Amino acid sequence: MTINVHFVGIGGIHMSALAHILLDDGLVVSGCDRSDSPILQPLRDRGARIVIGHNEHHVTTATQVVRTTAVPETHPEVARAIELGIPLQTRAELLAEIAEPREVITVGGSHGKTTTTAMIAHAMRASGRDAGYVIGGEAPDFCVHAKRGTDPWLVLEADEYGRAFHHYTPQVAVLTNCEPDHLDYYGSQQALEEAFLRYVGTLKPNGTLIVGIDSQLASDIKARLELSRPDITIVTCSSRTTADYQVTSGDDAYRLKTPHRAICGTLRQPGEYQSQNAAIAIAALEAAGFDGPAAADALSSFNGVNRRFQLHGETNDIIVLDDYAHHPTEVSAAIAAAKQRWPDRRIVVLFQPHTYTRTSYLIDGFRTCFADADVLYTVDTYAARAMTGQEMTSEQLADEITAPTATYAGSVERSGELAAANARPGDLIITMGAGDIDAAGPVILSRLGGSRLGDAS
Repeated sequence: MTINVHFVGIGGIHMSALAHILLDDGLVVSGCDRSDSPILQPLRDRGARIVIGHNEHHVTTATQVVRTTAVPETHPEVARAIELGIPLQTRAELLAEIAEPREVITVGGSHGKTTTTAMIAHAMRASGRDAGYVIGGEAPDFCVHAKRGTDPWLVLEADEYGRAFHHYTPQVAVLTNCEPDHLDYYGSQQALEEAFLRYVGTLKPNGTLIVGIDSQLASDIKARLELSRPDITIVTCSSRTTADYQVTSGDDAYRLKTPHRAICGTLRQPGEYQSQNAAIAIAALEAAGFDGPAAADALSSFNGVNRRFQLHGETNDIIVLDDYAHHPTEVSAAIAAAKQRWPDRRIVVLFQPHTYTRTSYLIDGFRTCFADADVLYTVDTYAARAMTGQEMTSEQLADEITAPTATYAGSVERSGELAAANARPGDLIITMGAGDIDAAGPVILSRLGGSRLGDAS
């Protein structure tokens, strides 16, 4: 019997990753999504049958259907699968099934998990081993963002949304940090903290937790885990206080004190937070038996993750970058990294809020996190989820920000046009957010007479 796995919403970063792994296994893969996107082409190139739009007839030849928790049972394809008795799985359930026989490193946290996962995978594979990986973002160093691999070790990004990170049983679990986020799903900060505590508690007996203790909530979770799981080894990482892995950074270099030795390394991406990611990645790799100095050498060639401080292009002495920052902590860290790399440039930020509710419950942080930018435009909110009546719009956000004075710029295209019209030689323009704000970069370059990186002949 031919196994045909159909993905409802195959264009999602995590769903497409799982589709790649099943293609590695030689299975027949099909899927659909509401719109086309570049992430689908590599799947098509590998033989996946993908259609745009949703229709109940798409699942009639499927032997299994995979969906995310955001897709309800009333969805036409899911409802039809239930009617036909076709087995249904969530993407977290399928990933847990893939991970179950492996030695697993999971990477969870409010920030940095995609980059840290990619760093670990990059170093593992640089060691010559065919380790598996599931990265929640595309990265230049990888042909595709997921691969089963033949090595016993598998590293995967453990996402907290929908409690996906509760499905795995890792040998090594990473908690990069913990901050209030996804409160529209969890309902309260306490519920979020309990979810993270349950995540680190999924460790196998005698497993290892790698935790970034610069985050107070992560440190609190560590302390609670110590009481309930005395069998677990806990390894701490910090850039601010004494820890098992203590990192100090300057420009693109860092020095990491470990329990075994001191390691000096370099990174291609600026920012203290990147050194913190590297320290956590090396700690996790050493816990899994990989060589720390060799991992640091590998990370010196790591090219980052798409949409994380990624260059759009440069023209007329104006640099245009894109960054995925959409939480106040991420925003301030990205701006600080920009000032570190380009201290003499005027920092211009085009910020697109990601969901109305996130803007509302994180408003205290959003009021001040842009303070080190010189010019700020707020862009229409990327409304990934429906409004419930308790939200804040991008125009309202502009009025709340204390510094610099923010200008509401409207749509992505209009914001790009406005930024270009007011640009000066020496500017560093950053399109920032987790939605489709990256589309403003080509608009800016076009208006300035330049081209997107890689488009020039």
